[in-house]
Amino acid sequence: MHTEHSLIAAFVKRNKRDRYREILSSPRLRRKFTSQLAHFTDFDPKYRLPIPSSKLFVNNIARELQRRHSPVIVFAISEDPALDQKDLPLVEALKQIVGRGMGTVLSCIPGRLAFVETEDERFILERHDPLEKHEYVRFVIGRKDEDSHVEQGIFQAAGQALEWRNITGSDAEQLNEVQAWFSKNLEKPTSFGRDTLRLGICWFKTGSTEHISRIWEMVHILERNGIYVKKIRTDKPGYVIYEDEWQLVAEPFRKGTIPRR
Repeated sequence: MHTEHSLIAAFVKRNKRDRYREILSSPRLRRKFTSQLAHFTDFDPKYRLPIPSSKLFVNNIARELQRRHSPVIVFAISEDPALDQKDLPLVEALKQIVGRGMGTVLSCIPGRLAFVETEDERFILERHDPLEKHEYVRFVIGRKDEDSHVEQGIFQAAGQALEWRNITGSDAEQLNEVQAWFSKNLEKPTSFGRDTLRLGICWFKTGSTEHISRIWEMVHILERNGIYVKKIRTDKPGYVIYEDEWQLVAEPFRKGTIPRR
């Protein structure tokens, strides 16, 4: 649902957003939205990018999206029930929708990049907000992560501490309770990389106050058991691969994001 609401907030005409948010908030009304996609006219034209007629084929479209940093896995919103609300490999999704005339939107980077197939046309939606700066926070320990090659995040550290029984007793029980809360209240990112490499790094949005307060509970438990945590901040996390209401995943622009302490 966060992906769909990001699509509405970013690309739909302002005076129509509330209406579509209301429709998508009700599973019973969802079909009312997807059935319009083949002739949908409410995308804001200033975010539309036409695709040259010579490039209206699967491989060319895939290259155009990848050039704009689309991840390998995308989310489909479609009038085709077999595709709707599915996470699919980008090229495979394009093969299933291009030329069929079935209204479908592939959300590549929520709120930033999407591909639209209608009955009559296909185009890219892309949004940049260069004047709007946001700050993001991350909680890490000194150990490097094998995939991203940056300092390991607090969730990995907590999981390993429990698995290796470095934390036991009441602290382990409390840590498990906090992790259970996150399982219910924080979506698992659908992608950690634009290709087979998993270089994406998770960051909390600074407005995620309840989630961050729960992170501090984890910090106190870990530090009582000799695992020291530091908080880092940035306003340039990198290429955004995944985003929802509380967090984002981004590949650093260069090797190693340079944080601000």
